[in-house]
Amino acid sequence: MLSLQMKSGDYVTIGENVVVQVFRDSGPQFRISIKAPKEIPIMRGAVLERAGQERPDGLHKRGPKKSPSEQIRSARKLEELAKRQEARQKEKETRSRAMAEMDRVLSNMDQNSAEIRYLRFQLEQMAQASLN
Repeated sequence: MLSLQMKSGDYVTIGENVVVQVFRDSGPQFRISIKAPKEIPIMRGAVLERAGQERPDGLHKRGPKKSPSEQIRSARKLEELAKRQEARQKEKETRSRAMAEMDRVLSNMDQNSAEIRYLRFQLEQMAQASLN
């Protein structure tokens, strides 16, 4: 397999009748133009793979490496995601501690009181909701 690095506007020929030209759009996007005789079918690999054909041997499994700015952007997104997950975990732990403290306080109160039974019921509802 031939692997080339090309600049926008560069082209390759395949045989005498096929020309492939590369154009850079923006970011990781690019376009290609293919000039070939009408009797030569041209299909995207994704379409063929969805139709059940296997990826041809020798092709790269992944796209080109990300640019340094894209790598930085991806790293920042991962950091933000980790911070949000950490904040959610802390919030969950705080809620759990608060519910345990409410349960302790209610246990020390008169269990026959309708208000206490209602508060205990509400606390159990909150505990069930936090499990989901």
